[in-house]
Amino acid sequence: MPTPKITLITIDYPPKRGGVARYLSELVKASEGEMEVIFINAPSPLFVRGGFSDKANINRSPSSEEGAGGVSPRWWQLVPLCLHQKGKIILVSHVFPVGTAAWVSKMLGGPEYAVLFHGLDLRMVRGRFKTWLLRQICNNAKAIFMNSHSTRKDALKRIPQFRTMPKVITPGAGSIEFFSRQDARRKLAVDQDIPIVISIARLVPRKGIDIALRAMARMQKGKDISYVVIGDGPDRDRLLSIAEESHAHVTWIRDIEDADKWVWLAAADVFLLPVRDEGDDVEGFGIVFLEAALASIPSIAGNSGGAAEAVLDGETGYLVDPNSVEEIVEKVEKVIWHEELRDQLGKRGRLRALNEFDWKDRWDKVKNELT
Repeated sequence: MPTPKITLITIDYPPKRGGVARYLSELVKASEGEMEVIFINAPSPLFVRGGFSDKANINRSPSSEEGAGGVSPRWWQLVPLCLHQKGKIILVSHVFPVGTAAWVSKMLGGPEYAVLFHGLDLRMVRGRFKTWLLRQICNNAKAIFMNSHSTRKDALKRIPQFRTMPKVITPGAGSIEFFSRQDARRKLAVDQDIPIVISIARLVPRKGIDIALRAMARMQKGKDISYVVIGDGPDRDRLLSIAEESHAHVTWIRDIEDADKWVWLAAADVFLLPVRDEGDDVEGFGIVFLEAALASIPSIAGNSGGAAEAVLDGETGYLVDPNSVEEIVEKVEKVIWHEELRDQLGKRGRLRALNEFDWKDRWDKVKNELT
């Protein structure tokens, strides 16, 4: 395995779940050992080389003890850790607190660093001091990466003149175990003829599951349509109440292994996630839309944040007003009751995911900027 030249310092990494953790772990895997990871917010602090799923060099990192138990350390506690990376380049995936520590470390003679933004991290910047600090961190970075053009647009509102202009590095699509629709349904023991609409998300308001439930309740009146929601989160109890109140029939799956998730995606007819802006929270890109595309199913996505880059309206699925039950119903029914259209959208989405969203290509772009 090559000697790592880049150290990712992050508070979000598997076994934690979510888009940021998946983005980072896939990028590390694509580096094939050229990037190491210090996960400072692990349940048990870890030093990872070669990706979480690899067996090489997974050891405790005494420097990250402050991150144990899921509580992020203060930036000054991370400065010694950054200084210790001399001779390498630090990749920062959370501008606060890790970016602050990397900047201070550089001012003290420490290593170069780059910053990767995901969307919410920019929306959380408020007040003159935080904005000033954001500019200092960014304008002293060797490179700036954004996970979507939408995130880049947000960044340019806060920092109109970057010393180094941000590069967009959208997520890759990963790889899946492919199942035909028929095989997946046999494996799950579900009816071959009943349409399945599926949502996979952390259950937080911006994912739009509340609106999806109301839309599904309307579609299910007098029709056999299955709705499956995979995920868990702080919004779960509210969503259960909405499902009961609206009489939506839902199969709830709180926790699932990746292999089983791919089976459910392959069995489904439509992926539905009407994401929306919710205060500071925004969909930076939406890796799950690419995962649906890999499974050859079209997506109905809220026209918010980076979702419009993950789903091409009318080509790989449809973008909808995330607050419009009527528009969601119209687009979902258009897809589930028209097999030829559904197949066309699904095939286009899969080809696009395979041809345009390769993780190795993303890693090469990051590496070329940093080494």
